[in-house]
Amino acid sequence: MALCHKGFSSVQWGKIPFCEKRVIFVGDEESCFICIYFFILIFYRLLWVIVTTVAVWGVVDISLGQWQRYNDNPTVVTLEKDFRTWRYNLPAVTACEKDRVNAEKLPTAIKSRWNVNPGQEKYEYYKKFVQMVANSNLYNLTGYEEFKDDPNLKVDLTELVVEVMPEHNHIKIGSSEPLLAKWKPVMTEVGACYTINSIAVLDVSVTKSDWNETRIPMSCKYSTQSCYWILECNNFIDYYIHSPYDVANIMLPPSSTYPSLNRFSELTTMETQAGPGVRELSPRTRHCLYTSEPTRESRRVYSTNICRQDCRGRLALKLCGCQPFYYFYDDGPACTPAGMWCLAKHFHRLATFDSVKCICNQQCLDSVFREVSKEEQIWDRGPFQSRGAMRLTVRPPRARYSRYIVFHLQDLIVSFGGAAGLFLGASFISFVEITYFILEGILRYRRDDTKVLEEDSTSRFPNHVEDTE
Repeated sequence: MALCHKGFSSVQWGKIPFCEKRVIFVGDEESCFICIYFFILIFYRLLWVIVTTVAVWGVVDISLGQWQRYNDNPTVVTLEKDFRTWRYNLPAVTACEKDRVNAEKLPTAIKSRWNVNPGQEKYEYYKKFVQMVANSNLYNLTGYEEFKDDPNLKVDLTELVVEVMPEHNHIKIGSSEPLLAKWKPVMTEVGACYTINSIAVLDVSVTKSDWNETRIPMSCKYSTQSCYWILECNNFIDYYIHSPYDVANIMLPPSSTYPSLNRFSELTTMETQAGPGVRELSPRTRHCLYTSEPTRESRRVYSTNICRQDCRGRLALKLCGCQPFYYFYDDGPACTPAGMWCLAKHFHRLATFDSVKCICNQQCLDSVFREVSKEEQIWDRGPFQSRGAMRLTVRPPRARYSRYIVFHLQDLIVSFGGAAGLFLGASFISFVEITYFILEGILRYRRDDTKVLEEDSTSRFPNHVEDTE
């Protein structure tokens, strides 16, 4: 603002078009003037625009940050140690016999497919094929080389294995808790087996299963006494111990028993639980999946090992154009003996997912069991000589992981209100008033606009209005 150096003795009063107040003209020339009110008004308005913009930016920035936190990470995993009031899960057990062919069912299976009876020339050939298929596993498929070129063997391998699988009645089971679970026939990567106390068998079960039958695994109340399973059988059996929220993982070594062997195993467990309200969050928000939340439309359940089997199935389809018959529940063509021989040449790639990371979500509910000690006894005489037994004892846990919500929807709303109050001095009523005044202005504008149109039409057509009346 330039001030004239002349004195104020020759002050004259006048107006300029863009000033609402009188200004001072100094001297006889009007080129030098001072419009104090105008420049102060512009400065104040510019200052308020800057302050309001910064305040709105602060509200938006903080609100977006809180919204991102609510969407991305509203939960926290804590370590709990109030173990005296807990109930902890017993492990699931998958029992797979060494010889998975029932000798009484074998002749019927061969007769129905190849019309060959015992004693005929080709019977031993087909018998060998059936035994090889039933006792094979995903990482031991070399036996298919002998049969890969026989077109008569292009049969449903899954149906064949299930038809000749042995019964489970000879496996006696006992527990420290009331025995509510039942054996269920399942198809694993080692063939047809039986599983007990697992709620993730709906897809791998070879019989029709109802979700309500296996919704909750067996559990045990914390006490000084350990909970246990006792399994007895007079055959050679591999027992896979795994989470009740998952299926067997054949990459882990099994616990094997045979007649006269008594095996005592002590297990520890680490559980993962979910707190109130976690299930209502979206899977992307809580970063985990429940068993009843499958990731594919063709699935009924979700578990970590089923997800890994899906990865292997896609890899097998890529390598050999088919999927192993163990994945009968999956989409895609099932392998013939030639396809199984193709997979045998790529079993290292299947075991390692071809060095490609198989991404699987965590499970919201899970139990991990580890064997900490074992003892084996051989009974070479007496009533136990012809039977093998395994006792699984679970130590009561003293710690577990729990997922809780630390940032609820109410906290999100409170953070929005706090940011608005801090930067704008606004509250819920303030936003209601702003909305009210905006709507009132819109309605008033429309009403005034309508009134102007009516007056304009009346002035243009006065005679028409009179005739109408």
